[in-house]
Amino acid sequence: MIDDKKNNSRTLINLIGIPLLLGIIYLGEIYFTTLIFISIFISTMEFNEMCKKKNINIQLMWIYLFYTLIFITHFISFEIIRVENIELLCILLIVICLSEVFRFKPKPLENIGSSIFIIIWVGLFLNYIVLIRLIPDHGMILTLVMFLSVWLCDTAAFFFGSKFGVKKILPTISPKKTWVGTVSGFISVLIFNFILLKSNIFMHLNYNFTISDVFIFGLIFGVIGQIGDFVESMIKRQFNIKDSGTLLRGHGGFLDRMDSLILVAPCYYLYLQFVMGLNG
Repeated sequence: MIDDKKNNSRTLINLIGIPLLLGIIYLGEIYFTTLIFISIFISTMEFNEMCKKKNINIQLMWIYLFYTLIFITHFISFEIIRVENIELLCILLIVICLSEVFRFKPKPLENIGSSIFIIIWVGLFLNYIVLIRLIPDHGMILTLVMFLSVWLCDTAAFFFGSKFGVKKILPTISPKKTWVGTVSGFISVLIFNFILLKSNIFMHLNYNFTISDVFIFGLIFGVIGQIGDFVESMIKRQFNIKDSGTLLRGHGGFLDRMDSLILVAPCYYLYLQFVMGLNG
């Protein structure tokens, strides 16, 4: 009975959430940026709740202030406040260290380390999703390819892994994931992006896509994406929890849904910018 309710909730969220997300990807601009930053804020909140279980107190106020500044810079240009500026991150690090001295909380080193980790892992890495969508002329298609590829990888890995998988890949971190599922996810992404290449989906972009690009996309979406999933599983196992949250009934928390994209987005953006020359 419980599993049936969970599956029904999962199906309902898929029916509503997927078309809504696809529509927002198409609209882009403030709609898409706002959605991603809502996910960043909530994912950080979920991480904070996990930390509390180990008596770790991250500096949520400074973290949220930093996120807000980055969100604003997507619409208002402030040369001094840019996420690319290492000076801004240095200032934030100094503020977090100074604040920790006067907080009188236990585990100060863990508090500082966890605060910095979540800023980079969730805040900065997921912000690259917005930067990808903001790529002139190409952002919508490139973002759509990323989301569809990650979804396909997760779906194929789950289906083939649960049906045919036997040998576990990292049983101490994620006991249910198998080699069959992992390889199936990677192959499905390769096939999907090869189909996109041959069907001329990429022809609208001002770039001559090749088989090499398809293979790199496969590595980013099908390998690095799954590693991102393992990273989150590793963190949850340390905190001894199954799901990062309960807001997405049947799907766990926002962090559970974004885990693959956390590592995919910066790798994808760096490849688009420095290898393919597609940037904002």
